[in-house]
Amino acid sequence: MSWLTILCLGIVVSCGGVKAVSKEEIHMIEEVMHMHFHECNKQYGVSDDDLKAVKEQKNINLLDPCLIGCVFKKANLISDNGIFTEKKLIEDVKKYLMNEEDQTKAIEVINKCLSVNDAEVSDGDQGCERAKLLMICFVKNKNHLIPPSPSA
Repeated sequence: MSWLTILCLGIVVSCGGVKAVSKEEIHMIEEVMHMHFHECNKQYGVSDDDLKAVKEQKNINLLDPCLIGCVFKKANLISDNGIFTEKKLIEDVKKYLMNEEDQTKAIEVINKCLSVNDAEVSDGDQGCERAKLLMICFVKNKNHLIPPSPSA
């Protein structure tokens, strides 16, 4: 699974559990997120090496929070007021995940991550800092969604 999927919807909708998310479901999510990422990256210019470093170091701090904010705004996860709006994400969970149990798990994580709206941020309605907090929340909760890979 690409880091970009983890950047946004993928981290929330790539649920584990009784049924695994199909490759087709992951592919649909990735297509949408790649489109948003490439639009935003025209402004932020993140190189392939930058993305590789983020992935290898598992360090979100290497990404410009405003790039994350841009992607999240284009995906309607962060409003023009800089607030996480769960409604669109819940709609997307229901659109992209066919398994009801997976949908329920994803919505539980979404509800946990609503707490980012209570955090103090210094960038106001830009949404950069809140998007970063949201990303951190998704990553923190990914183990509730994605079953760990078996060790080789």
